[in-house]
Amino acid sequence: MVASTLSLLLVARPGRMREGLQALLRTIPEIEIVGQADYESQVLALISQQQPALVLLDSSLTPQEMLPTLMQIKAGYPRTRCIVLVENVQQQGAAREAGADIALISGFSAEVLNGAIDQILRSISNSPVT
Repeated sequence: MVASTLSLLLVARPGRMREGLQALLRTIPEIEIVGQADYESQVLALISQQQPALVLLDSSLTPQEMLPTLMQIKAGYPRTRCIVLVENVQQQGAAREAGADIALISGFSAEVLNGAIDQILRSISNSPVT
């Protein structure tokens, strides 16, 4: 991975999936989890306060919650990157259309998530500072 620290906001309902994601993310030295949220209003408030470079949205949010939240993030914070975890190809396409930088279909390996985060780190380090 690229040597840099990436602040991350984890958006997932409390439970096994969120706990598993937290455990996995904590094994990646380049990641600093700066907050957790489970509802749209929490997400936007935390982004405003924490200014994370990356938001990881889990499919435990319904499409009716996830897609509008994703669009609001990208509209209000266009430099914030978003990885969305989805259940199927249709959700993957919808997430990409809504502005997801990366949309991973559930069942991915830890290596795939690490690769996605590495891709985000590279894209951030290659972005011009304005």
